[in-house]
Amino acid sequence: VEERMDKISVPVLFLAMRPREGISSVATDNYQGAVLAIQHLLECGRKKIGHIAGPLTWWEADERKRGWRETLSAAGFNPLEEHCTEGNWSSASGEQAFIQLLESYPDMDAVFVANDQMALGGLREAIRRGIRVPEQLAVIGFDNIPESAYFYPSLTTIYQDLQLLGEQAVQSIVEMIQARQENKSVIAQSRFIQPTLVIRESSNFAG
Repeated sequence: VEERMDKISVPVLFLAMRPREGISSVATDNYQGAVLAIQHLLECGRKKIGHIAGPLTWWEADERKRGWRETLSAAGFNPLEEHCTEGNWSSASGEQAFIQLLESYPDMDAVFVANDQMALGGLREAIRRGIRVPEQLAVIGFDNIPESAYFYPSLTTIYQDLQLLGEQAVQSIVEMIQARQENKSVIAQSRFIQPTLVIRESSNFAG
């Protein structure tokens, strides 16, 4: 048995990583999620949209920032580095990043935050300062964690379907195993799960 195990080639699949040649992966389309967020804010009439990024050493955070920057640029705006701050995904870091962003971009009328936990930290600080959401400032997060629906105002967010991501991952592994059993070559593929926009009170005047 040990001898046979040494000869078995185990298929490998990576979740939520930058696509790389020769490696199979399944991930949420973080860039497209950011595009959806910014397009929604633009459709709401927002023109000065800041961004609170996750740690930019993470591929997911970098893709969400790229979506923010490129969507604004394509719409004729000029997003600057001072229009963006960085957190570490936690609510506390979101609160601090929001304070920093207000200092560097005091006239912003919307903020896209790279995850819901940081967004809730920023939303709490906005309310503490008497900033009316969404009248003065629209806020949108990313993830659609359960708490986002029960904050006040409830948080508009980007929903990534982690169950579907898991199903796609299992399907990919099964396909690779079947190919190996049939002595077929395994072709590495990168699959992206498309996120969706969930509109709630933090960006929508109608609530």
